[in-house]
Amino acid sequence: MVTESTYTIKVLDKVFKILGLYDDKQKKFTVQEISDRLGYNKSSTYRIIRNLEKVAYLERIPRTQYYKLGFGLYYLGTNSESYGPILAAARPLLTRLNDLCGETAHLAVLHQGQPLYIDKIESSERVLQIRSRVGSKLPGHCSGVGKMLLAFLDDKKLAEVIEEWGFAKFTDNTITDGALFRRELKKIREQGYAIDNEEIEYGLKCIAAPVFDSGGQVIAAASISTTKERFNSEFESFKSMILETTRNIGLQYQGIMKHPSSFYTDDES
Repeated sequence: MVTESTYTIKVLDKVFKILGLYDDKQKKFTVQEISDRLGYNKSSTYRIIRNLEKVAYLERIPRTQYYKLGFGLYYLGTNSESYGPILAAARPLLTRLNDLCGETAHLAVLHQGQPLYIDKIESSERVLQIRSRVGSKLPGHCSGVGKMLLAFLDDKKLAEVIEEWGFAKFTDNTITDGALFRRELKKIREQGYAIDNEEIEYGLKCIAAPVFDSGGQVIAAASISTTKERFNSEFESFKSMILETTRNIGLQYQGIMKHPSSFYTDDES
């Protein structure tokens, strides 16, 4: 007789249950806590965790015994069909942007009130080590793509984001006042681009612009990140490049979504 247990692979079942422990209320566990919660042997739990760590599905928090979800899971998520069309539309244009300016290009979407980086093309010069990575998030209030994405939220949603994430200070340029931040977002909407003026890291500046869908909704933001010296000397050129790039990404995305069957194909059919 075939039952559900017939197809259950015990070790995979354990893996899924371990990953399933993580939620918005608890984002870190020790090996002991995981084994206690699930009633697993501690040594076998540790072996599973070490294997999950190797593929970056779990990540040990430095100088602690705690493990958190790793960027490998974010990477899988960013390559799911929900982001597939925007990634397909953006990648060639981000590559071209990187070739033109020689600086780091980013693509981000808003996820739970913060910018989630879904693509990144490194600067050919690599003067700065930028902390962003695909699948990671940075604070929305002090990053170019974050401010760009937040600028188009309605008042209620923006208030919820501010309530949840606040205004952590990273540099003397970080905006930490709600009224000032709202004025900044109003300015961004009017001018059509956002600037990170060394607000998250000294020496780093960036310019970001929005990507619109056919209904005029902002679905993503792209940016150029570079040193403050290069940014200041090449600002007008960078502004022109990022605005053209995001406009073309939007057009490409809209084209894909007009004919989704050409994108969502089943290779096994």
